[in-house]
Amino acid sequence: MVCDFCSKKKKPFFETKHWRVFLSGDQSYLGRIFIFLNRHAESISELTKEEWIDLLEMMKKFESAALKAFGARLFNWSCLMNNAFQEKNPKPHVHWHCRPRYDEQVEFAGLTFIDSEFGHHYIRERKREVSKEVVTAIQNELLRYLK
Repeated sequence: MVCDFCSKKKKPFFETKHWRVFLSGDQSYLGRIFIFLNRHAESISELTKEEWIDLLEMMKKFESAALKAFGARLFNWSCLMNNAFQEKNPKPHVHWHCRPRYDEQVEFAGLTFIDSEFGHHYIRERKREVSKEVVTAIQNELLRYLK
């Protein structure tokens, strides 16, 4: 049984030895990303020590980049995988979500980003799809500080 992530090899905008980073098209929280494990694993308890260390280093790099690029003040990291279990035959794949959080509005690529819930739990239902051009601009700005 192959999971959706393993069957689609979409190109990440940043990667490490063990993790692939993708920018979400939903930028309700500027810089929102997904981080997928390069190999298939269904639970975080299956991660190796090397994968955990690599994840920690990638998280540090990303947080530093989002701070320098956009002024992020807080980062909400989560590994939920609930959606996979809504299927009759679940095929989870270890991945993380990160929502950078902002205590001030950010102007970028001609758009204004406001985190009106700063200091509170993020709102999952909040959506802000941006154009491919804006996604590329956000990726490029983050990459300036990720390398």
